[in-house]
Amino acid sequence: MRRRLWLLALVLYALAGIADGAHRLAAPPTAPGAPTGFAANLAVAFCAGLFWPIDIVVRPLLTR
Repeated sequence: MRRRLWLLALVLYALAGIADGAHRLAAPPTAPGAPTGFAANLAVAFCAGLFWPIDIVVRPLLTR
């Protein structure tokens, strides 16, 4: 049962990462003068999909 819970958690993590990566890939760049090509967005989308929990925790801490 414990393995199934871990598997479920990992699947949910992967799904959320894929959704965040897809969102970042489709979003236009926010920095002025940033490259607008697919390859530039792909790197950002991959990192966002991989590290999305860190982004959720750190963003409120940095805005304080």
